[in-house]
Amino acid sequence: MRHAAFAVALGACLPLLAAAEPLFFSSVTSNDIDYILSDDPDALACLVDRGDGTREMPDKRGGPLMVEGVHLFDARYLDGAVVPIWAHPALGDRTSALETVTPLAHAIGKLPAFMRAKLDHVVVLAGDESAFAEDRGRFFIVYSENVARRISTHDLEETVFHESVHATIDHPHAASDGWRAAQQADGAFLTSYGAENAQGEDLAETMLVAYTALRHPERLPAEVAEALREKVPHRMAFIAELLDQLDQPVDTQDSAAICG
Repeated sequence: MRHAAFAVALGACLPLLAAAEPLFFSSVTSNDIDYILSDDPDALACLVDRGDGTREMPDKRGGPLMVEGVHLFDARYLDGAVVPIWAHPALGDRTSALETVTPLAHAIGKLPAFMRAKLDHVVVLAGDESAFAEDRGRFFIVYSENVARRISTHDLEETVFHESVHATIDHPHAASDGWRAAQQADGAFLTSYGAENAQGEDLAETMLVAYTALRHPERLPAEVAEALREKVPHRMAFIAELLDQLDQPVDTQDSAAICG
């Protein structure tokens, strides 16, 4: 009887152990899922040249924080959002800077409107480091060579989405009692990157996949949809409720009025 009871208990644990294995390393770069399509609606109305100026340009490699001669652009969107994009002078002249700024502005145009509305600005640096974000300042930083590579692998929009979650949603939700309770209740992670950085990365890692499941479920392979139900059902419920609160209809404006 003791052996039988142990077998039953072990059998009950096996699905949980299997569910504890992350689905892939990261939501953006370690799979071929196209969460955001090239022909998805793009709210970008125009890029406005604001000249040059001095701005804070945080760089994970170090160096001066305040930089002169930064190329300043305003990305204006049909929903009324305006996102300043600051390009480091090391990118070259304005034409060279626009090679990175323009696709970035289009990627921002494919974000949910509530993210775009809260995004304070974007910093573009020269180099090949990975992107990072500042949640309290509501901005994120990208590097030009990394942007070019993400374009080549069809991951730029997903990268911008991930970093925008950090910049616009992490504070206050990533440290909220509700999110932490959902993590605890699920007891598993969708990605290894989220598991390794549960406080700093799990919300952004889960949000990209969950948002796709809730808004464009046909874009996810069946095994990914199943993994969401098995591994992170409480976090899915948290994100669904959060989206109901944040993802409200917006009025679009005429591009001539915005840019003219």
